[in-house]
Amino acid sequence: MRLASGGTTRDWQTASLNELIDHIPTKHHAWLKTELPRLSRMLHKVTDAHGAKHGDTLRALAGTFQALQQELDAHMMKEEVVLFPIIRSLEAASQAGVQPAPFHGGSVANPIRVMEHEHDSAGRALAEMRATTANYTLPADACNTYRALYDGLQELEADLHQHIHLENNILFPGAAALEAGI
Repeated sequence: MRLASGGTTRDWQTASLNELIDHIPTKHHAWLKTELPRLSRMLHKVTDAHGAKHGDTLRALAGTFQALQQELDAHMMKEEVVLFPIIRSLEAASQAGVQPAPFHGGSVANPIRVMEHEHDSAGRALAEMRATTANYTLPADACNTYRALYDGLQELEADLHQHIHLENNILFPGAAALEAGI
């Protein structure tokens, strides 16, 4: 398996927000930035090879995947450029016992709300891809690339669930609690 989360398990509930922010781009974002283009190339190759027989499924899958890829690319950029620096400043201010510098948007709750909405959208896309492929059921004539594509899409789904869990259930509530306590 190529999952970004690797083999070791860590209790992220006990980590600082900075540690979690270091982990997410290093593991999950970096993995997605490599894996999404790889899956896209594989999907094009499979569609070229099997489109005549399985075109309806593959074209629907490609449409959903491409939209998800575009959304994730923009989403990761917003986290890395906007949200994560805000959370870092909140944690630094909390540790120093001072008020954080004001930031655009007024409250960390605003960018968090946008990220959670995008997480929901990604979840819907994952569910749609799973439904389109009948739970990643391979056709009888599937080649090795077709198999690798479906395996990769399932790994993508598993990693995104872990990634979103870390943000929605640990990072975002921690950031909101920090802001409320300052």
